[in-house]
Amino acid sequence: MVTKLKNKIKYYLKNVWLIEIVIVLFIIGYFGMEIFKGFSPNSYSRAISAVEAVLNPKDYYEESLQSDSHELMQMVYNETDSFRFLMFGDSNVKTILQKNFLYKTYEKRGYEIKDNVFFIIRNKYTNEVYTNDPNQYFQLANAEYSKDNILSYLDEKYNGKELYLYYDNENKFNNLVDNEEVTADNDVISNFEEYYYTSVDTYEQTSDKRVFEYLSILAIIGMFLLIKIVLYFIFSNNKKIRGNFILNSIYVLKYGFSFKQTRRTLIVTIICSILFFILYLYLLAIGGYESNLLVTFFRLYPFKGSFLLMILPTIGIMYSIKKTIEICMVNESLEKINNGDLNYHIVEQGSPEILELIENINKIQTGYEIAVEDTLRNEKLKTELISNVSHDLRTPLTSIINYVNILKSPEITEDERNDYLKIVDKKAKKLKVLIDDLFEMSKINSGKIKLNRDRIDIMSLIHQVVGEYAYLYEDKNIEFKISSESEEIYMDLDGNMMSRVIENIVINALKYSLENTRVYIDVRESQDNVEISCKNIANYEMNFNNDEIIERFARGDRSRNSKVEGSGLGLAITKSIIELHNGTINILKEGDMFKIFIHLPKKVEENS
Repeated sequence: MVTKLKNKIKYYLKNVWLIEIVIVLFIIGYFGMEIFKGFSPNSYSRAISAVEAVLNPKDYYEESLQSDSHELMQMVYNETDSFRFLMFGDSNVKTILQKNFLYKTYEKRGYEIKDNVFFIIRNKYTNEVYTNDPNQYFQLANAEYSKDNILSYLDEKYNGKELYLYYDNENKFNNLVDNEEVTADNDVISNFEEYYYTSVDTYEQTSDKRVFEYLSILAIIGMFLLIKIVLYFIFSNNKKIRGNFILNSIYVLKYGFSFKQTRRTLIVTIICSILFFILYLYLLAIGGYESNLLVTFFRLYPFKGSFLLMILPTIGIMYSIKKTIEICMVNESLEKINNGDLNYHIVEQGSPEILELIENINKIQTGYEIAVEDTLRNEKLKTELISNVSHDLRTPLTSIINYVNILKSPEITEDERNDYLKIVDKKAKKLKVLIDDLFEMSKINSGKIKLNRDRIDIMSLIHQVVGEYAYLYEDKNIEFKISSESEEIYMDLDGNMMSRVIENIVINALKYSLENTRVYIDVRESQDNVEISCKNIANYEMNFNNDEIIERFARGDRSRNSKVEGSGLGLAITKSIIELHNGTINILKEGDMFKIFIHLPKKVEENS
């Protein structure tokens, strides 16, 4: 499960999808628009910095209250004629103003003021207050309120979480006065001080914080995708954008009409898109259905509506068709292969699932081609085997039959009879060797043979075999040179089988070496394996293939010269025995130099 997840992550990081590029462009466009808006002049718009809400909350709260109280200030200054009514008006005027503030009659005049933002205007000299705060604290008759009273009230009202703006109109003025948005007489407004207040909770849980979090996440995603895309196009050798809808659409339109399974679906899709568009135009034209959400949406967004109505169904169906097309193309390719075109390979294209399917099919096809080649090769070897066996069995058998017929003749002398019997004996032994080799080869290849491993000294085994067989071809005057860095090299081997391997190599060297030359046997031991190499100069032209020479009944001398006795199974048996020991054997030729390299692992694997 973990490995599968890691592979999916690696696959994602090594590729770029079109949707990622679209997301990056959208994020860049979005932030670009926001930056543009930030530079556009609009002194009355609420410019709240979401970043400041998190990094500098105190300033953010005050700026937010400043923005929310802007229209409240404007209402107060307009209704009181910049405090002139509060300064020079009689008691009836002041009472009406206070009631209008409390009952929010100013809302009828079009002012949009938040319910949880309040103001207090206090006369510094009479301690009279005017407010839209409905708290009973300000309803007392003939009550007078000092600055300390008001601040104490705010602290009690909001449990220490009060947020307020204070203007004494002597040293500090509100934005309306500073920006000269209202006509104010300093001699008048200096008699009053202003409080605009609310709770910190009003902005502490504001959506702007969430907006900042969302924008931060959006920015992180955008940066990650941007870096990924840039690195992909810099370092990737095969620059290919995946999930490309435009290419997929072209792909569908190009191949969709070629297969009957997708042709009908594609035609129905196009017809449905046209019908949807006609329905849209009809609903848009008849009108009157104000409660119809579809009509309302289309009226508000005519272009987007028609675009979505035509494109979205088409996208969905095209994606479903694309998968079908890919399967149809794979099926068409399989039919070609099934009809005998074994050289045809399916082009690897399509979605990841289809790509994996095609890769597996191509692997099966490659394996099938190898199997066919092996079958043809085995058939060829079988034919050669029959031919070679027939030849190698017929030759000594024919000699035996001929000499037996001669022995039946009463005219031969006793000495001739003895000579002929020796020849028959020799031919019979040769025939027995051939049959024994065939039996041994068959037994090894059956897979039923079991190794009997013992602690064997390779060096002693080589010296023993060379000593036993070197006399066979004394007339050729061949000298063996055995070298090794160690006098003893012990390994866990099947003694009888490994003895057969060394015998085959030594006999092969004796048979095919040039007269008056040396045979070099070198044994090297490493940490993991032992290498045995045998080198000799051949007495014939070596025009064979290195792999073919170790096949059954193969000889380097293709004339099958009867002067060189042998079944042709020696190296094939040697190879099989070495492979049973989990080793390898290699044949090399350099000019007239014939080389055999055997590698045997020291570590014994289980079940071997």
